[in-house]
Formats: sequence, structure tokens, C-alpha cells
Amino acid sequence: MDSMRYLYLLNAAMYAVIGAALLLVWRRHRNQAFAHHMGCSTLFAALIPLAYLIHTTAPAPFDRLGMPLVLVGAISNLLFLGSGVMQLAGRRLPRGVAIAIGVAAAAALVAPDVAGKLFYWPLCNMLVLCGLGALATRWLWSTHALERLVGPLLILLGLNQLLLVLYGEQGIAANIVFGTVLRAAIGTVFMLSALDGALRDAGKLAARFQLLTEHSVQGVVVTDGQRILYANPAVRGIYGMPLGQGNYTVFADLPPESFSDEQLQRQHRLLQEGKLDIASWEGRREVAGGRELELRFEAWRVEWDGVGATQILITDDTERNASARALVHQATHDKLTGLPNRAVLMQRLREYCYLADGSLHCTLVVLNIDRFKLFNQSQGHVTGDHVLKAFAAKLKDALGARAELIRLGGDEFAIVDPDEGNARDIAERLKNACVQALTVPGGEYFIDASMGMAVFPDNAGNAEALLRAANAAMYQAKRTPGTALAMAEQRFEQMSSQTLDNEQALRKGIKNHEIYLDYQPKIDAVTGKLLGFEALARWVRPGIGWVSPVEFIAIAERTGLIPELGAMLLGQACRQIAVWCAELGDCVPVAVNVSPMQLLNRGFLQIVEQTLSETAIPPRCLTLEITESAAVDNLDDTRLQLQHLSTLGIDVAMDDFGTGFSSLSMLRQLPLSTVKIDRGLIDPLPAPDAVAVVKAICQLAAALDLQVVAEGIETLEQAVAARDAGCHALQGFFYARALTVADAGEWMRRQQAEAAGLLST
Repeated sequence: MDSMRYLYLLNAAMYAVIGAALLLVWRRHRNQAFAHHMGCSTLFAALIPLAYLIHTTAPAPFDRLGMPLVLVGAISNLLFLGSGVMQLAGRRLPRGVAIAIGVAAAAALVAPDVAGKLFYWPLCNMLVLCGLGALATRWLWSTHALERLVGPLLILLGLNQLLLVLYGEQGIAANIVFGTVLRAAIGTVFMLSALDGALRDAGKLAARFQLLTEHSVQGVVVTDGQRILYANPAVRGIYGMPLGQGNYTVFADLPPESFSDEQLQRQHRLLQEGKLDIASWEGRREVAGGRELELRFEAWRVEWDGVGATQILITDDTERNASARALVHQATHDKLTGLPNRAVLMQRLREYCYLADGSLHCTLVVLNIDRFKLFNQSQGHVTGDHVLKAFAAKLKDALGARAELIRLGGDEFAIVDPDEGNARDIAERLKNACVQALTVPGGEYFIDASMGMAVFPDNAGNAEALLRAANAAMYQAKRTPGTALAMAEQRFEQMSSQTLDNEQALRKGIKNHEIYLDYQPKIDAVTGKLLGFEALARWVRPGIGWVSPVEFIAIAERTGLIPELGAMLLGQACRQIAVWCAELGDCVPVAVNVSPMQLLNRGFLQIVEQTLSETAIPPRCLTLEITESAAVDNLDDTRLQLQHLSTLGIDVAMDDFGTGFSSLSMLRQLPLSTVKIDRGLIDPLPAPDAVAVVKAICQLAAALDLQVVAEGIETLEQAVAARDAGCHALQGFFYARALTVADAGEWMRRQQAEAAGLLST
């Protein structure tokens, strides 16, 4: 009995050793999963003899633990064994088969003995093992010669169970001995297969590493800090040296300008000590052939031949950095002249103007070539480009060493100089450069330039304000003929800022219908009756107050808003005429001023026709006033427009008559109904010479059958003199300022009431 106990223990110990060895192999090579399952199977098999000893020899109640342990060990052994064999063959154990094996094994273990002998469990064990052996033989026969043994060994292990079926307990010893030997053989086969698989995987990894590195465009180096242990072909291509071929290369033997062995050793030491996970650096290296390359290095710790090493990835950034620098240069420099552009100007100004206390000074000049558009139109853009390049070269030669010339675009340049006391010198140099002739292909040319100079911190407190001040001064210099330079003044910038502010506000004002009309009466010079009104535009800007019509009309003409503004005011006047006609039964004529830009607009006549159609007012109630300058400058176009208006039944008056260059011929050609004498000729009345001029105009108008209106009447003496000179209608503050809609309507009602009273009497 003691010998059998030792045999059981020896069997369990052998199984435990084999199982542990298989698990150690799997732990080292996790890809070999079949070694893990076979190791677990063998360990659970070691549990069976131990459980049997507990069941047969342990005192109560511990002997009851034997059967549950037998069930756990036997069932787990078969399941892991089947799974391990299937994985070795590249397959998976189906869940249904695993459940069937577990149920069959459990049933066989708890079934009673037959004739006092073991029967059901050995028979079940034999069937499972022989079945697995047959399948393994079929699946593994075409694989490695060693793995072919698994199938036959499993069949023999299954047949070994016949000893228990035939001989019962007398066959246990032989069964254990043969089973241990067979299990050891199967475990050895699995271990060797796992190791062989690990070697194959290692070979694949090595081949993959070689494939990745040998064909990589980036250099790969493995070093121990002193020597190059490996270098791929890209490294040899970068450095032009036979590195990584043959014996190891020592860094100390390589040119110091190509390899910084001190830096490599320092990075290697930090990585090996764990102070860095990844190290990166870059630098310029002179390689074979005298080439200078810009290289970037990244390094990390690896294991090489069982010892710690450093792998370095080397990237040649020479072309990429050159392309990046070219792109930056392209983005920051003018293509035609090669000069820095506006982006560089703002960068320089911010560099020079960063101290608020003014401890750093900077001079800025903004230079604009006068009438360069005319030059391009007459000489062509090719010659214009030659002139710009020649002018830029001359300016660059004229400037000091620290001054920087910048092209802002088109015909505009800027000069930045951080020298505090150099402003006067720069101004003289620039003026001298501008008066010199420019020799270019196609001829010799002279050009004028307007320049504005601003100094930081005297004229501005930051970069943006300095540029605004210089720009404002440049526009001020344009008022002086020829080459001129103006120094920045605060009022220049304020004027520019106010102009831009007004332009933006006018756009909003038109959109929001902030501009409205007041109506100034026109009085019969003899009877004093109301003859009509002139509609005058008014703008009360929110937050600012009243804005002069002279100012905002000029802004509208300058910014191209006058067609929109004029159409809006014409519509307002016509709608008000319609209201008065509906309320009073009739309306005196209302004159609306028309800008020269409106008159030249091809769509102007359509706007007038559409407005008349929409408001349904009598055309005789609308008078359009044009300026004398508009008629003189565009006589033919004006005549066609006025003829069309006349066919519509609309009277046209010439405003501001007598201040321009009107001629008798022009007055005869235009279909006018009225001339308005400019207030500049009315103000001197009743002076004899002024009376003579007004009388001459009235006589001329009478000969052409034109009505005459004198505007700007502010005194009784002026009114009497204008009447006596022959003026038919008078307009001015003496009679009334511009009236609101309500007051103008009340004036017409009062006149209608007076006329009705006279008729009744």
C-alpha cells in the first residue's frame, strides 16, 4: 500500500513539473497559446492521483474531498487537453463538444464500478483520448515531424486505460507508469513545438524589422553609446559612409563634424538610466562630399543581443526645411521686388514699438507713387513693373544700413528705421531718390511720390496707431503738387478716422432710413404767394447729431452711395407729394436735387418713371434740379436725359447758375424751365455791380423763356433788389428756413384758405 502511495505521489509530481514547464514556456512566448492549455491540462491531471489518495486514505470527513477533486481534475484535464490539441492544429474546440466531454466524464466518474472493477471512467477516458489522437493524427500529419507524434501518443495514452478496464486495481501501477511516460512525451512534444513556434515568430519579427529598416527612407541606428551596432542603408545614404557593414563602427573614429559622439553618449546615458523615455534633438551635420544637412534625431531604449542599447531614428529635413523657408519667404515677401510685405511691416513695428514707456524709438515712412495708374495705362504694366523694381532698388540704395524697405502693395512702400535720430536724414535721402531719373527698358522716367512720416512714440503709442498716423500724413502730402513729405499730426489721423467713421455710419443711415427731407418755400417775387418747395436732405446721426448735407452728400458721391441715396430721397419726396395731393386736392411743385452721378446713371430714367408710376403723382408737381457743372461736363448725355424727362412732363431747373462756365449755347440746347441764381451772386445785393449781374442773367433767361429763382435771400433789401432785377421767385431765410412736413403742409392749407376767401368776396 505504501508503494502505491509513493507511485501516486510520483505521478502527481511528474505531472506538476511538466505542467509548470509548459506554463513557463507559454509565459515567455505568449503567442504559443496551446502550451498554456496543455500546461493547465497536465496540472489538473496531477490533481487526480492526489484526489484519489485523499479519497482512499484520508480520515473522515476529509476523505469526502477526494471525489470532488477527482471530478475537477479529470474533467478540466480532458477539456484543456482537447483545447490544447485543437489549438496546436490551428483550430478551436467547439463549445458543444466541450460540454459533451464534461458531461460524459462526470457521468463516468460517478457511475458505480462493474464487478468490483473500474470500468466507466477508464472507458470514457480511452474514448476521448483515442478520438483526440485520431483527429490530431489527421490534422498534424502534414506539419512538422515532431508534431506528428502527438496523435499516436494520445492514442497510446487512451489505450493505456485498457489496463484499468481489464485488470482493475491490479493494472493501476502499470497504468500510472505508462501514463506518466506518455504524458511526459506529449508534454515534451508540446514544449518543443512551442519553442519552435517562438523561434519562427522571432524570425518573422527579425525579417519584419529588416524589411522595415532596410527599405526605410529614414536612418535607423542602434548603438551602445560607443559603437554603432546596426545601421540601415538609409544611414549610409545620409552620411555617405559604409556604416553598419562588417565590424562595429566606433564613434570616436568618425569625423566629429558628422557625428556628435558627446551628445549621443549623453542621450544614451539618460535613456539607459530611465530619466528619459524618448530623446529628440536636431542639428546641422557636415557629411561626405562637403554637404551640410539638417538632421533630426529621435531615440529610445531597446534590447540588442541581450543588453541595453539605444535605437536612433534619423530624418533628413534639409529639403523639407528649405521648402518651408521658401514658403515663409513667399508669404512674407513681394514677388515682383523681393521686398518684405505688409505682414513683415507689422511684425517689425510691433518689435520696435513694444515698450509703452517710449524707451525704444522707431521712424515709419509710408510712400505712395503719384498717378501711377495713369503711368500703367499709358506705358503698359510691363514697363510699370520695371519702374517699380527700379524705384525700389533706388530707395534701397538711398536708405541707411538699419532702415528696411517694405512694399505694401501696388505703388505703395514703407520704410522702417529703429534709429531715433535718423528721421530728418531719411526724409532727405528719400526726397533725393525721388527726383532722380529711373532708367528702365524702354526709356527714362521721372516719378513723384507722396510721403507721410510718423515717429514712435511721438506720434503714436503702438504699431497700428503708428501706421495710421503715417498713412494720414501721406494723404496730406498728396495735397501738395510734386514730390512731398508730411510729418504726422494728430489732426490728420483724427480726420481720417472721422471720415471712415462717417462713411460707415452713412451706409447704416441709408439702410435704416435715417435721412429725411425738409421743405424750403419758393415765394413769388411780386405777390408773395407760395410757388413751390425745394426738398432738402437732412441727417440726424444717432449719438452724434445733425450732419451737414454738404458733408454727407460728398461722402455719398465719394463712396458710390449717391444713386441709392438719391433714389431713396426721390421716393420720399414723391410719396409726400401724393399725400399732399390726397389731403389738399393739389400740390405746389416740389424740387428735388439730382447729383451729377445720378444723372449719368443709365438706370436713372427708369427709377424716375417707376417712382411716378408707384406714387401716381402729376408730373407737373415734380421738378428736378441739376447742377451747372453736371450740364457742362456731360452736355450730350445730359441733353438726352433732360429731353426724356421733358416728355414725361417733369420740369428741370439748373441749380447754382452763374458760378461755373455756362454758355448761351448750352442754355439753348438744354430743355430747361428754370435757372436758379447761385447765392454767391445774391449775397452782394443790393450793390450796383451785383444788381447789374443779376439783371443780365434775368434778361438772358427772359430771352430763352426761362423762369429765374434767386436763392439765399436773407434780407428785405436783397428781396427788393432781386425782384426789381427781374427774378420771378425768391428763396431764403428771409421768408422761411426749411420746414418740416407738417409746417409745409400747413403753409399750403393757409394759402388755399386765403385764396378761397378772396374768391368768396
